[in-house]
Amino acid sequence: MRKSLLRLTESETIPMKKRQQVAMSVSVPQRPPISEMSSEELVAWIRTTRAALQQKLARERAYLDRRAARGTHTPTDDAYKQDQVLEADLIALLDEMAASLAQQGRNA
Repeated sequence: MRKSLLRLTESETIPMKKRQQVAMSVSVPQRPPISEMSSEELVAWIRTTRAALQQKLARERAYLDRRAARGTHTPTDDAYKQDQVLEADLIALLDEMAASLAQQGRNA
């Protein structure tokens, strides 16, 4: 009888909680610091970040609506609802940044 060797991937050998902690701790922006961006880079970053946040907000809202329609509710739903408020605030902040840049003549 042949025994096959079972090889586990890293994700199978590291407990989930530890993987989550590692993923959260290595979260680094994929952009240069705002103070080092050119006007064009900053305007582009504001636009793409705002669009991504709007998509995330809509995706989460649709998810919460589907769950509510099924009568499903968990503490995670409450956290997502709180995230919706934060995301809306971040979108408003980006709008303010764009308006401020436009006033300064940086073409937002």
